[in-house]
Amino acid sequence: MRARAQHLFEWGSRLAADYGRTRASLAAGGLAYFVALSIAPAALAFGAIAGIVLSPEDVRAALEFLADRAPDNLGDLKPVADALVATIANASSGAFTLTTVISVLVAAYAASKVVFGLRMAMNTVFSVNETRSGLVERGIATVVTLLGMVAAVALVILLTIVPRVAGWLGFDATPITTVSIPVTWVVIAALVFVSVRWIIGHAPDRREPVGWLSPGPWVATLGIVGSTVGVDVYARFSTSLGAAVLVFGTAVVILLWLYLCFVALLLGAIIEADGIRTRTSVADRPPVP
Repeated sequence: MRARAQHLFEWGSRLAADYGRTRASLAAGGLAYFVALSIAPAALAFGAIAGIVLSPEDVRAALEFLADRAPDNLGDLKPVADALVATIANASSGAFTLTTVISVLVAAYAASKVVFGLRMAMNTVFSVNETRSGLVERGIATVVTLLGMVAAVALVILLTIVPRVAGWLGFDATPITTVSIPVTWVVIAALVFVSVRWIIGHAPDRREPVGWLSPGPWVATLGIVGSTVGVDVYARFSTSLGAAVLVFGTAVVILLWLYLCFVALLLGAIIEADGIRTRTSVADRPPVP
């Protein structure tokens, strides 16, 4: 028992030291800021791209479907969600103008900053020296950002087409498009886990796979889901945060939530990096005669 407690204490000390060395808290704050900065222009760019293939009514219906499927404890973010839905729907109804192009460029720049900053933070966590030039890194970040926008538009198109195709084929699409809240949370947690595992495995400039049972992605997923629930509970019962929301709006809640999510993500990466270093040091030990 004492040996196990000593091992846990040493493990926690290593994680705390790595958390300070990598300045994870500062990196999480910067990433949260750039995500918040890119939300509005990304909504305009998303609406403009979706409007190329879908009508404004289809775009609004798909987005409202996603909003209705969200868990009930995200209700404090409903005004923001409604504003984003309105922004995207309005953008999808307009022509592809100079304003649209500028919105796409601003969204790509701000979001690529998130991708670029996340890759730098992951390289620091895993003690990896970046081998690519800064221009190549920014190019990769921009491509990833644009692919993310296209994937989001593809999701909206899928939500619009699947019920229609099911109706044409004589199938009832209600079971597909109607799920309970517990199932919604399970789906969200699964998507978060897959995304976190992919980010930890591919964001740093290294070529070592992340196992499905590795503790890092699981800790990060639990932290992100826990932050989502915790921020809502804190926003409901904290008078100080409630006063700040009245003055500054729900942007305060969004920034706090994004910050905690990035902290959880980086903590999961730190745990994964520590596990890799531990396994490497054990493998490099000479055999005991």
